[in-house]
Amino acid sequence: MIQDERYYEIAGLIAKSLSTKLSSEEAAQLEAWVAESDENKKLWERLTDPLYLEAQVAYWENKKDKKVYWKRLSERNSRKQLPGRMFVYKALRYAAIILPLILICGAGWYLFSGQGQKSATTKDLASVHILPQGKVAQLILANGKKINLVDNHQEAITEKDGTKVRNDSSVLSYASGPGDLQAETLYNTLVIPPGGEYRIVLSDGTKVWLNAASSLRYPTQFNGKERKVYLSGEAYFEVAKDAAHPFMVNADKMDITVLGTKFNVSSYPDDPIQKTALAEGSVLINDVGQSAKKRDGVILKPGYEAVITKNDRAIQVNKVNVEAALAWKNGMFIFDSESLGSLMRKLSRWYNIEVKYDDGVDTLFHFTGRIQRYEEISGILHLIELTGKVGFTFKDNELHVKK
Repeated sequence: MIQDERYYEIAGLIAKSLSTKLSSEEAAQLEAWVAESDENKKLWERLTDPLYLEAQVAYWENKKDKKVYWKRLSERNSRKQLPGRMFVYKALRYAAIILPLILICGAGWYLFSGQGQKSATTKDLASVHILPQGKVAQLILANGKKINLVDNHQEAITEKDGTKVRNDSSVLSYASGPGDLQAETLYNTLVIPPGGEYRIVLSDGTKVWLNAASSLRYPTQFNGKERKVYLSGEAYFEVAKDAAHPFMVNADKMDITVLGTKFNVSSYPDDPIQKTALAEGSVLINDVGQSAKKRDGVILKPGYEAVITKNDRAIQVNKVNVEAALAWKNGMFIFDSESLGSLMRKLSRWYNIEVKYDDGVDTLFHFTGRIQRYEEISGILHLIELTGKVGFTFKDNELHVKK
């Protein structure tokens, strides 16, 4: 089994070997890896099989958005083209996409099986063109009025307390102070549909990125001793510093208290766990279900996450891959030894599809890999199929996962 920390290094060596650009030291390293196990040897043989490489190149070249998709890769690899060796160039293009993105099985290298390459399911996926909606949201004002927002929509809104709200370039912004401060605190809610994402700048200057199928309830102005908002789903926060007014996020079972920091909260109703991952600063995590007297809380340091499961109120602190935790905000899917069930829930929210499992499918099976979030879903599913562990079929808007 290849360890996660070695994965991208080996993938890079394999890609370089196709263009004969390996140094003697790199060649020795690659040879040693191939000799480590029969699984590594089989994978190496598959990746250097011209017929297999051509088949995978054809799959990606036939994507709906192939002109845009290949332009960037062609520019990146143009220096590697050798006269009279078109196959090498195509193989490199294939390696540039597949090797950095390929999903590996947590139990070992069961990749590139004939099942993944030749099944009728792959042919079905090639005809599926499902993309996310992108920058869309719905704003619910204090009086219940709903306003649909899109990335290129510009609109100025005034709440009844005088707060100025502006939507521009997929960012909803609140003015720093109301025109007519009232005793009553007014709340707005920003709702992100499945397949969407959006940004908001709160009245104190705090920036929030909201993921698909999420919502954030917040005051138009922070008038009290604390700045508290309510999250369902997933969001990344860059909190404006204000030592006199702590910022608090309530996310179902978690209360997160900060002064000024950067962190990600994932609290979807259909997920078995809630997570807060810290990128910068420090945060205090409390379990909402415990009484104030029993709350000890957990203080997170950067590079760690707090986890609460639905069946266990104990807060667990784990080392976290911060890049993977924040990947959605940066336009990527990064799976770091992630279960099939968790992965499919993310795809369901992002592509607004319903996922059904056939009997016998192991949803705890783990994958590692990365791919652009704005890819068509067929590309991601094709990579998962290459493990030979599961296959997919579409019917209407339902994705069926089969053994």
